[in-house]
Amino acid sequence: MDQQPIVIRRLRPSGPLPFIAWGLLLFVQLVSPATAWSWLLVGLTLLLAINFYWAYMLYSRVALERRTIGSWVVAGDQLREEFTLTNAGTLPVLWARVRDGSAVPGYRADRVESASSRQQRRWTYAGVCQRRGVFRLGPTDLLMADPCGFFQVTQHYPATTILMVYPRAAHLPDLQLPAGRAPGRATTSERAPEDTITIGGLRPYLPGDSLRRIHWLATAHHDRLMVREFEREPTGDLWLIVDMDAAVQAGQGAEATQEYAVILAASIAAQFTRGGERRGVGLLMSGRAPIMLPPAAGQEQLWRILHALAEAEPAGGQSLAELLTQAGPGLRSGRTIAVITPSQDPAWIGPLLPLLARGNALTAVLIDGATFDPPRGSSEGLFGLRSLLAQQRIGSYVISQGFPFRPIERIRRHRRTLKTLGGFGRVVEIDVEEEV
Repeated sequence: MDQQPIVIRRLRPSGPLPFIAWGLLLFVQLVSPATAWSWLLVGLTLLLAINFYWAYMLYSRVALERRTIGSWVVAGDQLREEFTLTNAGTLPVLWARVRDGSAVPGYRADRVESASSRQQRRWTYAGVCQRRGVFRLGPTDLLMADPCGFFQVTQHYPATTILMVYPRAAHLPDLQLPAGRAPGRATTSERAPEDTITIGGLRPYLPGDSLRRIHWLATAHHDRLMVREFEREPTGDLWLIVDMDAAVQAGQGAEATQEYAVILAASIAAQFTRGGERRGVGLLMSGRAPIMLPPAAGQEQLWRILHALAEAEPAGGQSLAELLTQAGPGLRSGRTIAVITPSQDPAWIGPLLPLLARGNALTAVLIDGATFDPPRGSSEGLFGLRSLLAQQRIGSYVISQGFPFRPIERIRRHRRTLKTLGGFGRVVEIDVEEEV
């Protein structure tokens, strides 16, 4: 049985003038009785009574329903809602104003409608979701009045719906990430930082190496800690590291560095999880709600990453250097690591060196904040940063404001839902495939 929405109804006079006029007529009739005053007093009384009854019908017999069409939205897509205005009374609704209190940027489902007696009016409102995020749909107000405007009727629907707008993934044909190396059985001249069944050689101990890989005989012979190296396969998982430090962000709205960082991360994740290699993708992100998703493959992992990116908001207190220093030792070796940041502070390069020494393949995707907010700085620091990265053999890409993101083809998602079989009332669970 459907639960009726909570409605807060209110009926009040629109203003004091009609009642002041009625009081004056009554006073004049009492002081100086006359037929004219009597007719005016009776006429105004009837008019107030009729309009009050009309307003009461609007108050008690009119209702509004609001329903979202579709279960999920991607940035740039249309959000569609269906509204139903039901007039169960015997008097018409001359005008009814729907006032939307949603917090979705650029979306406002305001409208003025009318309805005859015992009529139901239905319409659909569509608006473009300009940016990703978690937003609120509702509350909703319905404003009405009697024909003369003596009384105002307000219906407040406090119910709200949380809308998740996922980031839009785009094609990045010029951004080629180096392949990390995962351990396994393969014959190759390169070495795997993790244990496999094939020993490839020895090397000096580096911070972060597992103690179980120490070769004690070689350590005694060389008088220093030596560890075993293992051969590895030509593919490894990808770690996406997204810098959401508020101190380094620039721009506003959809044209902000954090929005570009989210699109880049979503695009790279989609590229790797949808490619023929089906490589695992993990996410490490700072910000208001820091998150660390271990690498995994498949569409479910992509939607986990998109969900986390949709909720991403910048916050202060943790720089990229601090994030890498804290999380770096926990990142496994032999992976591809892509750092996405607008920071031009070279301090975050230092924590990358131990990751590089452990056999990870690193790339930096640098967002040029000076193009988003020129008064805050210039691109000169970016050139110096790229030089330092090149000295450490870390590749880098620069993304400026106005980069032509081209959306990828549609992404599919499977979910389970309930369906009622017509005529039998039986409820079954079915698998639904959705795409954008």
